[in-house]
Amino acid sequence: QAAQCSGKVRAPSPQHPAIFFILAPRTRCASVISSLKGAAEMQATTELNLYAPYHEALRRLQKSGEMLSGAIGGPLVVGFLTPQRNAMTLAAKDSSSSFVGLYRKVFASGFLQGFRGGSRPVVAAVPQFTAIGPVFLLTERAWGSPAAAMVMASLAESLCTYSAQRRNAQIQYNATRTCASEMLAYQPLHRLVGPGFVPHVGRNLFAMMGIRLFSPYSYEVVCRVPGTDRMSEGGRLVASDLASSIVAATLSMPMNHIFSWTACSPELDQMSYWERIKASTRWIVGTYREQGMKLLARDLAIRINYTALLFTGYRFVERSLVDMSRHADD
Repeated sequence: QAAQCSGKVRAPSPQHPAIFFILAPRTRCASVISSLKGAAEMQATTELNLYAPYHEALRRLQKSGEMLSGAIGGPLVVGFLTPQRNAMTLAAKDSSSSFVGLYRKVFASGFLQGFRGGSRPVVAAVPQFTAIGPVFLLTERAWGSPAAAMVMASLAESLCTYSAQRRNAQIQYNATRTCASEMLAYQPLHRLVGPGFVPHVGRNLFAMMGIRLFSPYSYEVVCRVPGTDRMSEGGRLVASDLASSIVAATLSMPMNHIFSWTACSPELDQMSYWERIKASTRWIVGTYREQGMKLLARDLAIRINYTALLFTGYRFVERSLVDMSRHADD
């Protein structure tokens, strides 16, 4: 380029042996420099256009804390709490083991085996918590009714997760069987409804009430507890979510217990809807009538240990991501 621009090239002088002085017409050099700058700008523009869709998608995602909470917060807490979910499954078919005994069975083959069957629920948690979060919030804004929003969100959640969670329950149940004849056939993932679907929806509805309906009231109670004035605002919110989720877990326990039992009771597939209702009612009433309060307390503890942590953790992530999206808007 120097040679193209040069009119004359001065030979090296004794005083400056390593320097070539280039004497070039100004107009010709300016034209070359202008061409190089134009090419560089065109290349930069092309690269910017290539990455523009990704930058725009990232910007929109950052501003949507509700969507992020479903895509990130849901799978995180569902995957982390897989052992608790497996313990709930065993509790429905094992009335003799204690609270600790159920977890011994979950981890009997090693720590990592306690997370068996959790991959599909983790994947299903993306649409599941999109229903719990954005679907609920959008429906509530459109209809102005939290109750109607919870029903719609619970139904959407069950359609997304029923098959995956039923299969997870069957995988954990089979892991405790030693005889091949006792093992269950796995739930087809394309089968979105089946035995236990209605209790599954009811369980989701009651479980969601904690963070969506009870939490504002429990926050007022938490603020009245001595010493909570020393807590941060975030700490009080987490405490209120935990308290309300414990209540919701207690209310949802019978429905969840029926779902876990139906997932591991293949004989229900051949029954009519009415026969399933009668069989489920006989089972849960008869179980607690025979075993008494000791078994009821164990099953409540198993359910609270999962649901309270699940919704408290999710609500914490959701609140953090929504705050982050508001800062992005600012």
